[in-house]
Parts: sequence; C-alpha cells; structure tokens
Amino acid sequence: MDTISYIRYYLLLVVAYIKYLSSRAFTHFEDYPFETRTAVAITLFSTFFILMMQVALFFAGIRRNKKERLRNSIIYRFGKGMAWILSEDASQLVTNDEILEAFGVDKSMAGKELLKTDVEKKMFAQVFYMDYITEKSELSRIENIHRMLELFGISEFLEKEVSLGNMRRISDALHKLRAFKLPVSPWVVNKLLNSRNQHVQRLAMYTTIMSSSDSALDYFETDFFDKHCCIRDEIELAYSLQRRRKEGLKLPNLARWANVQANERTQCMFVRLMRRFNEVEYCGELRKLFQESKKKKLIEEISRTWGYLHYVECEDMLIDTLMTQPDDTKVAIMHAMTRLGTGKSMQALLDGFRNTTNPHVRYEAIRCIYNYGKDGRAMFHKLEKEATEADQKYFAFFNNPITLEKIRLDKEQAYHPSVETVFNG
Repeated sequence: MDTISYIRYYLLLVVAYIKYLSSRAFTHFEDYPFETRTAVAITLFSTFFILMMQVALFFAGIRRNKKERLRNSIIYRFGKGMAWILSEDASQLVTNDEILEAFGVDKSMAGKELLKTDVEKKMFAQVFYMDYITEKSELSRIENIHRMLELFGISEFLEKEVSLGNMRRISDALHKLRAFKLPVSPWVVNKLLNSRNQHVQRLAMYTTIMSSSDSALDYFETDFFDKHCCIRDEIELAYSLQRRRKEGLKLPNLARWANVQANERTQCMFVRLMRRFNEVEYCGELRKLFQESKKKKLIEEISRTWGYLHYVECEDMLIDTLMTQPDDTKVAIMHAMTRLGTGKSMQALLDGFRNTTNPHVRYEAIRCIYNYGKDGRAMFHKLEKEATEADQKYFAFFNNPITLEKIRLDKEQAYHPSVETVFNG
C-alpha cells in the first residue's frame, strides 16, 4: 500500500505541475493573436509528447537490456548443452543423467525444476528454437530433444502458453510445438479452431495434421478455408504432408478436398499437391470435376496432374476436349498427352498443330510430337520436310543445340525436399 501511495502522490504532483504551467502559459499569452497562441499550444503539446516518448523509450530500453542479459545468461549456462543435443555426440539415445551432465547441471537436480520462472523458460525455448531451425543437424535425435525439453519444463510451459496465452504468445508457442514435433492436446486444438484470429486457426490445424486420423483434418473442408486459402497454406500443407508421409502415416484424399471446395484457387492447390505426393489412386475422382468445370486454370491443373501421374484412363477425355479449350489450356492438355505416351494421342497433337493460328500453341504441339516416342519423332521429321516457308520457324528451335536442350518435357513433379529441415523432416 505504501508503494501505491507514493506512486499516486507523484502522479498527482506531475498533474498539478502540468495544470500550473498550462494555466500560466494561457494567462501569459491570452492577449496575443490567435496564430501565436496556436503556435505556442502546438509547441507545448509537442514538447510534452516528446517527453512522454523519451520516458517510454527509456523503460523500453530497460526491458530490452534485461531481456538481453537473460538471453546471454541462458546461452552462457546452457549454450554448450544445446549445441551438444544437436550434434553427432547425441545421435544415439541418451539418458537423463547424460543430458544433465552435458548441460552442466548437477545430477542431484534430477526431477527438480531447473528453470525457476516462466520468463527463463520462454527465453530458453526461444534460444534453443533459433539454434534448432538454423543449425539443425541431421544426426540429432528427436527423442533426445523431447527428453531435454521435458527435463527443463519446456513442453509443459509451451502447452500452458497455447492454452492460456494471448494470441501473440499462442502463435509463438504453436510454431515451437510444430518445430519440436511435440503433441498438442485435442481439446486445446478444438478451442483454438474456434478462435477469431485466422492465423491461430491455421497454426492449430497445421500443428495437428500429424494425427493419424483423417477426421481431424475437416478444417480443410470448411467454407472459411475455401475463402481464405492462400499460397502460404499450400507451402504449410506440403511441409506437413511430407512430415506425415515420413512418419509412415497415410495421406488424406486430396482429390476429395478438391471436389468439396468451390474456390478455383483452393481446388487448384489440392490438385497440384496430388501430383506432388503421387496420389495416383485418387485421380479418378477428378473426372467429374474436369467434365463439369468451366474454370480454365482448374482444367489445366487436372490435366497436368493426370499427365505427371500417368493416369491413362483419362486420355480419351483429354482428346475429346482438346480443341474446345482456350489456347493455354490446349498446351497443358497436349503436355499431359505427351507424358502419358500411350500412342493414342498422335492425331490430337497433329490437330493441335494444324487447327490453330496461335504461334505458341503450334510450337508446343510440335514440341509434344517431337517428344512422343519413336512414332512422334518420325512424324516430326515428316512435318519438317512438308513445312511451308512460314512454318520453318517452328522447326528452327530443334536444329539449334542451345535451344534443343530445353525441348524435352520433365517427367515428374513429386515432392522431394532438396534439404531436410525442421519443417519437413
């Protein structure tokens, strides 16, 4: 109570001085012109605002320095242990005593609280998180990391942050839980999925995608996801599906999600991911979508996916629809036919070359014929001999050793991460 009284006294003193100075200034400049009084008022207000900013910066500096000292203290005390847990030395399963010894903690502290306050736990988690995502060793064992986090009370702390923290703290904790591959209580996730914060909703869903149950992924079937899906969702979902696949869990039916959604952008995302994760068994579920859709981009993505996944059952459908599509869509369909390579589409590719005046479509048709096996190569040479002077320009690319290197079509678009990270490993 004494502290509160002192603070109240000094606040009242400051208010009294402000009133006194304001009254004196008002009296002094009362007879001056309006412009002068306005300038004085602005000057006084600016001076007061600058003083308040200086006070705020002063206290912010104190907090920043305190935080930096705590960070340096954590690094000094536990930095070597953090480096060890991510090194080759900890590539095998280790005991709690070995972890305590590596972190310079006396074994008598086993079972006791090693970090006394939540502030220390938060800083410890932040320092280790930054080391983990920037210097992660492929030889580190996630089991050892989990054991270390349990010893220092970080797992319990992060779960409490997710359950009781504000939106900023929840987001921060969810990022760490995902990186450390720690489980999250289902009731906590259900609570977060009802959050008004869209970012928290997304993070909660991607945190639980490692669940073995497809029923836990119904968020991707909602109108909310359909309307607010963006490129970040595609990246996040690809990372999460890769981790799910690495754990040996069955991937969800992405074709079903594509059929459920109404937004073209969202549908295209799921169709693209199908070929990234080689979901050949669900290709047939895209047939109705391909036949009924009037969306140019979606038809192109479905065609590419069928071509990359060699879904030969779709070839008749592609042949029938080729000449009714816009030019860009024709190119995607011809590429798909070429990747299927069954020999049935030769006449369709010839039609794609002869029945259009678009130079881009004609070039791509010739390119597809060139890549269409032995029969295609023979047809290419025949067309080259019969080509008019105006059409010779299309064949010039195939006689130039530099451009010839770009003529071949790639055969797959499967998801093969070039570098294993904490997000996809």
